[in-house]
This record gives sequence, C-alpha cells and structure tokens, in this order.
Amino acid sequence: MPRGWRTVHTVGLVVIVVLIGVAGLLVPAESRRLGWFLTMGLFLAFLLVAGRGITGRWTGALIDDRNKMSLARLQLIVWTVVTLAAYLTAALGNIVAGLPDALAVAVPVDLWWLMGISTTSLVASPVLKAMKKTKQEDVKEWGRTQGELAAQGAPAAKADIDTQGLIVVNKTADRARFSDMFMGEETGNAAALDMAKVQMFLFTLILVLAYGASVATAMRVFPITELPDLSGGMVALLGISHAGYLTSKGAPHSATA
Repeated sequence: MPRGWRTVHTVGLVVIVVLIGVAGLLVPAESRRLGWFLTMGLFLAFLLVAGRGITGRWTGALIDDRNKMSLARLQLIVWTVVTLAAYLTAALGNIVAGLPDALAVAVPVDLWWLMGISTTSLVASPVLKAMKKTKQEDVKEWGRTQGELAAQGAPAAKADIDTQGLIVVNKTADRARFSDMFMGEETGNAAALDMAKVQMFLFTLILVLAYGASVATAMRVFPITELPDLSGGMVALLGISHAGYLTSKGAPHSATA
C-alpha cells in the first residue's frame, strides 16, 4: 500500500479545516446539533487523511509504535472528537449570534478529569511496555503462541511479526487489525483475549454514548455557556476501568528465558 505524505494530503487537511469553520459559522443556531455532528465527522475525516498520509492506511491514527491498533488511542480519539467538537460548535454558534464573551464556554472539572485519565493511559502504556522490552522471551512459549495465532488466521510468520523483548510487534502497519485492540500484547498472551481491554472498551462506549446524548440535549438551548457536566460516578467508573487496564498491562503475562 503506498505510503508517504503527499500534496494531496496537505490539501485535504486544509480543505477539512475550512469546512469545520464553515460548518460552525453557517449552520443556523437552531440547528447546532446538526453542526456538532458535522464537526465531529470532519474531525474524523482529518484523522483519516492524516493517518493515510503517514501510514498508508485510513486507520493510521489508531496504529501505535508496535504497528498494531491501540485501544488507548481509540478511546482518546473518541473523547477528543466528542468534547472538542461540542466546544467548537458552542463557541462558533455564540460568535454568530454576536454574544459577548462568545468563547467563554465553561468546561466542567469532571470533563477535565476524564480527558486527563484518557491521556494518562495513552502516555503510561508505552512506559509499561518499555520495561518488558528489556526481557528475553521464552522460545517454547513464543512458539506455542505463534501456532495459536496461525490457527486464528492472524499474521504469525517471521516475515510478518517480530518481538521486542516480551512485546509482540508487527513488522509493517499493513498487518494492523481491529482485533489488536482486544488481544494480549506479549509472547505469552498475544493470541488470547485481554478482558481488561474489553472492559475498558465497553465502559468507554457506554460513557461516550451517555455523554453524547447529554451534549445533543444541551445543543437545543441557546446560548450555550457551558458543556454538560459529568457525574462523579461516571468519572470514577472510567478511572477504575483505566486502572485495571494499566495494571493488567504492567503485570507479567509471559515466561522469560
């Protein structure tokens, strides 16, 4: 698949940025919910074009340094798109209406906590994996895992995958799959379903849908002076999920030589 940043990618991103501004400034105040949906779609289009230009795949924004799709990246992208699009839609709507302090759209503290938790997982994940990259895998265990991967139809040949210590990596981004977000990452569990990842995905999905519904309701009110608040229970739920995710990532799942 062709790779490399080209002029068409730069032009595409510029066009998308212009369209984001147009969506925010030209959509009528009574249709701001539509403007929010359009802005989210354009943010996603921006990520798709950027990912395509860098990795050669439209899903490139999800692919990490292992050349695998990352759940931590997915959840951060989702929360960023939903909340940033909501803020931008509200601010531009207020500007169009000629309101004073149009950009003074308050962001709830709990929402900052949520974004901080998501960012922490994205940053902490490589740190935890780096410690496992210094260890040497058990050859027999890794052989069994490769056999299980092959039986599942996953790339398992030496030409496709490699190891960095105990961490299993793809040699190219072309091998990244959506199932990577739910599978183990080590030589001992790369062929197994990681329940900590499944839990974080489901918690994130539920909370995003619940908060998205709150934002959609808030878009009916004019003017928008603040984004919808999150309950402390929602933040605690997500925090517990991320704590379990990072604890599982830091725990050993493989034998060493």
